[in-house]
Amino acid sequence: MKKCLLTFILIFALIFSSTTLCFGAADQDVTIVNPVSNSSVTSSSLLISVKIAQPKTISVSVFEIKKKVGDGAVSLGESDMKAILEGTYADSGSLGYYPIVSGESFTSTNKLSFYTKKLENRNPGVYLIKVDTMSQNKAVYTSRSYVTIKSKSAEDSKLFDSSQSGTAAFLQNLIKAIFN
Repeated sequence: MKKCLLTFILIFALIFSSTTLCFGAADQDVTIVNPVSNSSVTSSSLLISVKIAQPKTISVSVFEIKKKVGDGAVSLGESDMKAILEGTYADSGSLGYYPIVSGESFTSTNKLSFYTKKLENRNPGVYLIKVDTMSQNKAVYTSRSYVTIKSKSAEDSKLFDSSQSGTAAFLQNLIKAIFN
């Protein structure tokens, strides 16, 4: 009976201690707000926004993930990002991480701050945003977010189709004036 109880307590402790370690691996005060993790966008620019809820220093890096082919590299698509996230990407050894922003440091002295950066003229592909919370020049927490930039399709441009009339045309022109 004692062995059974001891085994039960040991298993119980292992289950809950591993769960506690998993929850302790992320910094609750640093959140990647934009782009939404594992999302897709159809813009050629990428807006990165990180919310910092306490005075801290962060380091932000952005990488484009490409598949190495011979001496070159090929951009990845949405299905590739899904396979990477699930751990089922077949050629994981042939992935290359090409830096766009390398360890840009930002220090917040307020209880609420935002780091923002807009990356223009990005090609379609898969991008990794990595945010490290720094303490004494060492990364103590790391947050990652993947995003896919897709090419605009014909369906995406239907919103601003010029063949509309009346109220729809008025609203279309209003939206164009605001965002142009």
